[in-house]
Amino acid sequence: MKLQKTLTGQEIPKSARGILYLCKFTRNPLKLEVIQSSVFESAYIALQYYAEIPNPESQLITGKTYDGLISNLAKLHNNINDKKWLKELSLEL
Repeated sequence: MKLQKTLTGQEIPKSARGILYLCKFTRNPLKLEVIQSSVFESAYIALQYYAEIPNPESQLITGKTYDGLISNLAKLHNNINDKKWLKELSLEL
């Protein structure tokens, strides 16, 4: 199986269980832009990094397995292009 990649082109190894996207959100037009990605072997460590970043629009993806992580990542990638999801995000920020 070919390794998946983040939106920034970083390869995701089979050992990965967390991905942190540092993002920039704009309201007009509604857009979530991934500026940087970090891949972690531990979902817990990924959560710690996410919690310490003063950037509420950043996104955390985790999975108990590689397949779970990739599935959750695909959902986020779809959401980033979904205007309804972006509008809901704008209300939360």
